[in-house]
Parts: sequence; structure tokens; C-alpha cells
Amino acid sequence: MMLKEMIVEKSRKYNNILLPMGIFLCSVVIAYSTAGITAAPLVCAFVGACSPLCALAASAGGIIAYFSSGGFEENGFIICSFFLIAAGKWIIRDENTSKISAFVTFFSMAFAGTVFGFIVDGSPIQVIINFLFSAAAGASAYFLKEALEILSAPEHLCADRKTIISFAMVFTLCISILSGISISIINIGIVIACTAILCAGRFFGCYGGVICGVLTAAGVLISCPEFGLQAAFFGAAGLAAGLAHKYSRITLTAVFSGVNFLGQLAAGMNDVSFCIQADAVLGGIIFLTLPERFIMAGGKYCAGAMRDNSEFAGKEMEFAAKSLTDIRKNIMEIMSALAVRSKPYSICDEVSTRVCGKCRNKLECWEKNFERTNSAFKKFESRKINEISIPTSGFECIKRNEISEEFDKCRREETLGKTLAAKLNENRNFLFSQMEASENIVASLSTKMNINISKSMTGTLCRTLDKYDIKFNNAIVYYTNENHLIAEIYMYEKNAVELEDLCEILSRELCVRLEYSQPFSCSEEMRIRFNQMTRYELIYSEYQSSAKDDTPSGDKCGYFTDGLGYAYIFISDGMGSGAQAALDSEITSRLFKRLIRSGMSCECAVKMINSVMLTKSDEESFATLDIARIDLETGELVLCKSGAAATLIKYDNAVMMFSLASNPVGIIHNPHTCTKECNFTEGNVLVMMSDGVPEAAYPYIKEQLELEIPQDELVQNVNEYSKKIMSAAIPDDITVTCARLVKRL
Repeated sequence: MMLKEMIVEKSRKYNNILLPMGIFLCSVVIAYSTAGITAAPLVCAFVGACSPLCALAASAGGIIAYFSSGGFEENGFIICSFFLIAAGKWIIRDENTSKISAFVTFFSMAFAGTVFGFIVDGSPIQVIINFLFSAAAGASAYFLKEALEILSAPEHLCADRKTIISFAMVFTLCISILSGISISIINIGIVIACTAILCAGRFFGCYGGVICGVLTAAGVLISCPEFGLQAAFFGAAGLAAGLAHKYSRITLTAVFSGVNFLGQLAAGMNDVSFCIQADAVLGGIIFLTLPERFIMAGGKYCAGAMRDNSEFAGKEMEFAAKSLTDIRKNIMEIMSALAVRSKPYSICDEVSTRVCGKCRNKLECWEKNFERTNSAFKKFESRKINEISIPTSGFECIKRNEISEEFDKCRREETLGKTLAAKLNENRNFLFSQMEASENIVASLSTKMNINISKSMTGTLCRTLDKYDIKFNNAIVYYTNENHLIAEIYMYEKNAVELEDLCEILSRELCVRLEYSQPFSCSEEMRIRFNQMTRYELIYSEYQSSAKDDTPSGDKCGYFTDGLGYAYIFISDGMGSGAQAALDSEITSRLFKRLIRSGMSCECAVKMINSVMLTKSDEESFATLDIARIDLETGELVLCKSGAAATLIKYDNAVMMFSLASNPVGIIHNPHTCTKECNFTEGNVLVMMSDGVPEAAYPYIKEQLELEIPQDELVQNVNEYSKKIMSAAIPDDITVTCARLVKRL
């Protein structure tokens, strides 16, 4: 934990240095690239939108740029505005909102413009011009600050009116700034703008293409008015590119370049037209080289305008609720079957069986004198435990004392049995009420989910399934919170499909490399999930051995993915060894996999499994559960332990052990699930094991990891070494798993 805090603190120090340096360089670029009337509003607006510290850095960059370019005297009005804006930002640093930034920028420039207009220039007309500059700069500072606040917010962006306007203005200003930078005949701003138009058209269709094209034309004309009519055709070219977004990227680029070229011909080809066409071609080449995942990633920011979330939320949460209902019904059926096996308990019958069953006078008492004997037994049953007086009137028996003692013993057993049954029934009721509450919560959340659905890609998915005659109930394409594309298909179990072939088809149609996870079924409906291929993958190995050769292992282990970009490695160790331990670990592992695939988190799944293990029977039984969850996109690792053994992780130059004190599932109510976030990157190795591996074997495991032994050989060596050093002790089941994180090719 201390190491992690040191890394975070170190990162903060770097951010405190790098951010002002970046702002300084951006200010230099803006001051150099702007042309004509755009110098004043853009540079001052950039200073006004920054934080107080960054405003000083931006002011310094602008001053140095003007000084080195020889425009220091000509831009005295702007330089004076820098000082006033920076001072104003420090004065109102506790209320650095968008509106305040706009007001500070406007009034600072208006004051400086008035002074320079009357005193330096001596022209009322110049005062009016400076005043207009101030208004433009204030408005630009407002939208820049709004965009920065939206991007820095922890929640996802939503394409409401405020966000769209802010980003449209910022995009136009950025293109205006970059259009002032040229290398030979190549205009940097136009090249980047053409790439952006093609990306917007690819994902958002004609709407994205035409909007981005019109904004590009506006930004170019602000900075380079000499481009004139030639720049106005970007809107039409963007519209054409959007209409061709369903075709390949080569076709889309060709349509964009072709329409733009026709527009240049219509306006009359000249040097400007030639340069714009060259910029459009270069932008198209950059677009073709971009990874598809980068192009499609921008769609997650338009949940409000481009996507409909209600359909997905209802279907996803309904499916999860049905899965919980199935689990609860299955458990209730198991409990009912176990209850049928138990017979009603009668003390008189039990004592008669234990005592009279071996007596030679049994026929005399229970057949010839049944009423008298039965009446005496009823009196024995009604008396208190350890009561001295024994009802003997009309009842002569040679085993009166033995009968009395047996009645006392049976009464105690009955009391204990009723107590245990009441406790068991209480636990069962608690379990079922908990599961029903979970079902209700999941169902109620169906109207509150905010998932980023792609309507365009969902339509492509449905058309593809229809094209290949695949019967389905529903199909959805959406983005996770980590911007990971997921395609889900719901169909009846009887409609079997070849997953590998379907995965290849969808990867081609959706233009995204996909992989599939194991289908999940409930209530005769099956969900098939295809996820965007992750950056990393796991190389997994395992090795198990039983305590005795003729008995099954009481450990269960495995590795699976949930189809959302996460991989799970688990080990469950049942109490003791043999068949009963194997049953407990099997129940635990199966429930864990099913609950995770239904959409439940690790912590909730462990709590649910704990409740099941507490109430599955009146016999004591428990199992450990060791879980490792790995994010295959970022490499983030989370350990979740319930009475499990330690875990070892091999880093580049060290081997670290992680151990968490916790209880196995099935012992106490409401156990605290112990979790630990660990660093885990490419090339790191994770070793998990059951408690059959003694702590004395940990140095040997460390040695094997440092020698970089192949995984399959490593788990086998650890297993055999543990057997060797435990030979003199009580044997136990041994399980060793190993996983290495590697980057996909």
C-alpha cells in the first residue's frame, strides 16, 4: 500500500510539472499559427479557460511567441490582456467556473482594449474593434472551459445540447488554430480536419459527416479566408462519406475525396484547390491507417443523441433476474427433496424400538396388553426429564428404569433436533428472501441502467444475422464503461450455431476483431456474447492431485472469461478430502461461475454462495474460495479470498506474496469478503494454490519463478515438491494454477 501511495504521489508531481509545460507549448503554437483577426480572441480565450497556474504558463508562452516573432509592439493590447486575465484568474481561483472565466476574459480585454484604443491608437473605431475582440474571446473562453470540465468529469459524456455546442465550438477553434500551420503545400489543420470528418462519417453516418464538414469549413475560413469557396465543399463531402459509412473504409475515403474533387472543379481549379485536394487525400490516407477500434471508440460519448438504452437495459436486467429465479427454484427443489427423506419423529416408537425390540416379553406387552402398555408409555412421555417418580400403576415391566432413561435421552434428542431444524429453516427463509430481494432489485434497475448502445452497429448486427438466416430473439451492440465493444445475441437453446464461424462473420461485418465466450443459458434461452478482442490474454496452466489415489480430489479449479473483457481464475477447496469435500467444492465453483456469468460482482457472488452453503443441509460443510479477476484490457488484477491460501506474483525483478485473513464460505452469516488490488502487467506471472501446498514450499515456488520454468512444468514441480515435504503429515488434496499475462499479436 505504501508503494502504491508513493507511485501515486510521484505521478501527481509529474502531472504538476507536465501540465503547465504542455499549456505553455500550446500557447506558443496558437500565437504563431493564428492569422488576421483570430490572434486576439483565440490566445486570450485560451488563457482565460485555464486554471490560475496554467494561465500564467499560457501567458508566458504567448508573450515569448510574440517577442521572438517581432510582434511584441504590435500586440501590446493582447499582451496587456494576458496580465489582466492571469491576475483575474488568481483573484477568483476559488470560483473558476465557465461563466466566471468568460467574464474575466471579456472585462480584462475590454479594459485593455479601451486604454490602448484611446491612448495608444487614438481611434474610437479601434476601441469598438477591441470591444468586439473581447466579446469573441469571452465566448470562446466559456466554451473552452465547458469542454475541459466535461472531459474531466468522472462520468461518461452525454450528447446533450450543452455538450454538443461546447465541443462544436472547440472543434471549430482547434481547426482555426491548426489551419494557420503549413508545411510546404500541406495544411496541418485541413489534414486533421479531413481525418476527423471521415471518422465521424464512419461511426455516426451522414449526420456526423455533414456536421463535422460544416464546422471544418467554418474553422478554415476563420483562419484562412483566402481559401474562400474551395473550403465550403467539406460539408458536402462529409455528407457523401456519411452515406457510404456502411461500406469499407476504402470506399468511404474514395467517395469523400471524389466529392471534394468535384467541388473544386466546379469552383474552378487553382493553386488553393490543388492544395485542399492534396490535404484531403493525405487525411484519407491517415484515416485508412487508423485502427478500427480507435475510430469506433468515439461513439461511447454520444449516449444521449445516438443511442437508445431502454431496450438493452430491459433485456439485460430481465435476463439476470430470470437467472436468479432459476437458481432459487433449483435450490428450493433440493431443499424439498431433502425434507421428504426425513420421517416424523415419535418418542414412544423410538423407545419401543430401542428397548422393547430386544425384550422377550414384547408380544405379551404390545399385543395382548396394548392399551395398558401404550398408556404407560404416554405417561412416561409426558413426565419431565429426570423426574424421579415413575408411573408404575397397572404397568409391570422388568425394564422400567431403562425405559425411563431412554425416554429422557429421546426427549433431549428431540429438543436438539427441533432447535437445529428451526435454525435451518430460519437460514433457508433468510436465503430465499435474500434471493427474492435480489431479483426485485435487478428487475427495478432495468429502467435506470445507462449503457452506451450503438444503434447503427446493432442494426448492422441484426441485418447480418438475418442475412445468414440465424434465428434470434434479440441482438444488441453496446460499449462498456471501459469503451469495450460487446455484441450480445439472445436465442433459444435449440437454435444451435457454430460460434467460431459466427465470430468470424461478425468481425468482418462490424469491422472489429471479436472473440466469443461460453454461452450462458437460463429458462431455455441462451445468451451468446462476443467481445472486442482484448489487448492481453492469459496463458493458463493447472495441476491437481488427490490426497489418496482411490478418492476424488476435494479441490476444484478453473479459468473462464465473462465476455466483458475480464478473466477469472478460481480455486475451491472443500472441507477435508474425499467425496464430500469434492461435492462442496463442486457446488461452490459451479455457483460462482454461473453467478458471475449472469452479471453479478465477485463480492455479491461470494455472499450468495455463502448463504447457499449455510443452508444446503443440516450437516456442517464449508469450502474455501480463491478468486483472481484480471482485466484483459488494462491488466488490472483483483484478488478475492474466502479462507484461501496465499497467492504469489512474479514481477520483473521480484516475487511478492499476497495473503488475506478471511473465513471460508458456509461458516458464518454475512462474511466480510477480503479483496486486494494488485499491480499486474505484461509478462507477470500469477500462482494460486490450495492449502494442500504448505508454506514451507513457498521459497521453492519463488525459486521456480525466478528460473522462469515453463508453466506446465512449474505447476507439476510444485505439486510433487509439496507431496514430498508433506509425506510425514496428514495428506491433503493439492491444486496449483499458474497464469501469465501476455500481449496479443
